[in-house]
Amino acid sequence: MKTFKILVAALALGTVTALSPASAATINVTKQGTNAFVDASGGNGWYQSTSYTLNGTGRSAAAGMFRLTGTSTNGAVQDFLAFCLEPLETLTLPKDHTVGTTLGSSVLDRLGALMSNAFTLVTGSQSAAAFQMAAWEIANESNGSLDLAQGGFRITSARSGTQSLAQSWLNLIGSGQWTSGGNVTILSASGTQDLLTNIAPVPVPAAGVMLLGGLAGLGALRRRRKAA
Repeated sequence: MKTFKILVAALALGTVTALSPASAATINVTKQGTNAFVDASGGNGWYQSTSYTLNGTGRSAAAGMFRLTGTSTNGAVQDFLAFCLEPLETLTLPKDHTVGTTLGSSVLDRLGALMSNAFTLVTGSQSAAAFQMAAWEIANESNGSLDLAQGGFRITSARSGTQSLAQSWLNLIGSGQWTSGGNVTILSASGTQDLLTNIAPVPVPAAGVMLLGGLAGLGALRRRRKAA
């Protein structure tokens, strides 16, 4: 299956831009099957039960990876993988999402580092749950630290080894050993969870992407392709 990638990051800054309503691409997101957490064969669930608090509000939920399908307004369809960024929201699908986010540049840079380095390490329920915990921490920690045991977002109950795995990834990001590769897509919607994924489910028109920098790099890439 062909994978469509979208450049939603500023090449110079490595950040995802917020899109205006007029330019944002609309994606209708649905589950693959009846349970978004099951694996590609419809069997083992790639999630674990966990409990956490966000700014004093406690919640118990499944932490893991979603298998979803996106359909564009022109009918193009693409399956994709995603993680939640809003732990107090419920996944309510089908729902139209737009490509873009209002998250700040430092948060987006850290999410990019997580996607660039840990996404390929997700191979089952534990690693999927660890990735989800790390994504929640990055997107929702108001004090800037990346510690799952304290702060605005904290894990209060998790399976043995899963929280420590997530924390080890966060430590690599916080220390600068893991950096962003710039391949981040965020799908945003009201009334359901915003989604983090490393691919765009459908092609996005050029007008839907606002670059903050790196135009010279794009020009150089085009020249190299012509020379080839």
